Amino acid sequence: MPSPSAISAQARAEAKAQLLLRLRRRGDVDLPLLRAIEAAPREAFVHAEYADLALRDVAIPLPCGQTMEAPTELARMISALAPSQNSRILEIGTGSGYSAKVLALLSREVVSVECFERLAQEAQERLERFRATNVSVVWADGFEIGPSLGLFDRILIHGGIDGLPAAFAGALADDGVLVAPRGHESEGGCVLERCQRAADGSVVAKTLGPWRGPRLLHGSFGRL
Repeated sequence: MPSPSAISAQARAEAKAQLLLRLRRRGDVDLPLLRAIEAAPREAFVHAEYADLALRDVAIPLPCGQTMEAPTELARMISALAPSQNSRILEIGTGSGYSAKVLALLSREVVSVECFERLAQEAQERLERFRATNVSVVWADGFEIGPSLGLFDRILIHGGIDGLPAAFAGALADDGVLVAPRGHESEGGCVLERCQRAADGSVVAKTLGPWRGPRLLHGSFGRL
């Protein structure tokens, strides 16, 4: 008879397989993204009490009142972002570091900005543990990023914004793509948008459908 630990391991493997199958059935998840999600252990990027929950397609609470998106929602955002192996990516809202790990497997470099010091430190430790050497985590207010970070081919924002803040527009390279929720669910709902910088320097936005999630916080915060 299998031991309880073996049964638990088998159950976890089956749960992850079911999650990957669910993602595969989505028409917007390509093979490189599916492989990146498979290679990034979501359960290792949350506190132990949520490890089993991390194998399901649900959002997970994080410290500091933050939330990790459900895998299908994250896959939806990254699919719209369409990163390549040469992409330099700016992520606003590091959270646990999980999405940065997925992005790192799909791109050349990831700069991830987190407004909570505690989350930034914990995410950096997890990413170092998993040898994500092409990711750097910055503790800062995402709205206040400056030109010192350079330009980015892709920008992913985990939180609702109003319009396109100058800091983000200024960080977007020519032909670059930005994906972010716009609006807030408590104010009539928000939508997911894909913005791309055109050849003439203008930014063209496309709505990708409704989105549920929190507003992006303004400011930087201590450990809390």
